[in-house]
Amino acid sequence: MNLIKTSFYTSISTAITFLSGFIIVKFVAVKIGPTGIALVGQFQNSTTIFTLIATAAVTMGVVKYLAQHRAEPEKVNKIISTAFFIAFISSIIISIAIMASSLMLSKKVFHTSDYWLVYFLYGLLILTVAFNAIFSSILNGLKEIKWFTIINICTSLLGVCFTVIGAYFFDVIGVLLSGTATAFVVFLINIYAFRNLRIQWYPFHSSFDKETIKILSRFSLMAAISGFLTPAVQILIRDKIINNYGMVEAGYWQAVTKISDYYLGFIVSVLSVYYMPRLSEITQKKELRKEIVSGYKIILPVVGAIAFFIWLFRHLVMKILFTADFFPMEPLFKFQLLGDFFKIGSWLLAYTLIAKAMTKAFIITEIIFSLSYLALSIILINHFGIIGATYSFCINYALYWVIMFIVVRNRIK
Repeated sequence: MNLIKTSFYTSISTAITFLSGFIIVKFVAVKIGPTGIALVGQFQNSTTIFTLIATAAVTMGVVKYLAQHRAEPEKVNKIISTAFFIAFISSIIISIAIMASSLMLSKKVFHTSDYWLVYFLYGLLILTVAFNAIFSSILNGLKEIKWFTIINICTSLLGVCFTVIGAYFFDVIGVLLSGTATAFVVFLINIYAFRNLRIQWYPFHSSFDKETIKILSRFSLMAAISGFLTPAVQILIRDKIINNYGMVEAGYWQAVTKISDYYLGFIVSVLSVYYMPRLSEITQKKELRKEIVSGYKIILPVVGAIAFFIWLFRHLVMKILFTADFFPMEPLFKFQLLGDFFKIGSWLLAYTLIAKAMTKAFIITEIIFSLSYLALSIILINHFGIIGATYSFCINYALYWVIMFIVVRNRIK
């Protein structure tokens, strides 16, 4: 499946995800305001880390090696059964840990013990969350893009239903619980999809393979570093804003980053669904260079155009997506959107490091630029207020793009 076809299926999924996200953001903004938006951001970042641990960060490796060996049924079965076995063991361990420490987590993340039940229920059902991530990576790696798209659409629509119902009846707690409820239903849909595709997925269908664990672990380390650092840094930056300026200001920053998340969803989906498998397949350096250039020609102009129009009509975007309470976030748009452009430019190259298992280079750059983002944010927030977080975001990804260009150029040469 080529980039155009993948983009077509992905665009359908992303369009529905965007509309779903619009409904969710609007409803949550009206119902619980900037403070609620900040709390939702804290919870989502923390659960991202827990999901990563529950899957042992094998999803990227599953995508790569299924794409590489999808014509070899025996290897495919080993990869799938091993991935589910790893996720099963990891999920049981992290589930117990989360439920046992739910009160402490609520105090640490939300600065109150009021939301302990949210973490307890998430821990109870984290196995379904982890298995959903494995299901998704298998569909991606096997290039079952139609089913991949269907599952994503179902996830988006269910997310809207549970979020709106939860916010209406239970306010913040209802919104926080909506993701867990969605994951459980999507888990059942995934089971149905795999039965239709006749893919054996049970964790104990066959004995796990030690060699497969070894090759997946190479990607686990990269995914673990990236998957942990990104949400952890966001939590620390949000905490910095909360401590310095309050929960409402943290909600403004969360709102502008949420806009980025939604409109970049299409691009990130294309990178995950098409680029990772495609770059993993390529063995010739000339072909690799051609694929990267093709990505820049197609993807980067789209990102630039969308970012420009969002900035141009930012007042309208705030009116449509949020409420008058969020209007003070207007100054945050410029450098956040410019940073988004730099981010995708750098990611087009960073995916090459992942696909080609350039573990050392990927981990070193991830650690350095995650720490630099945090350090820059602390310094610039102290000097400029919450807009300093967008300055640091923009500067950091501009530098990251330069370094990625140097690293990948040397690899291709």
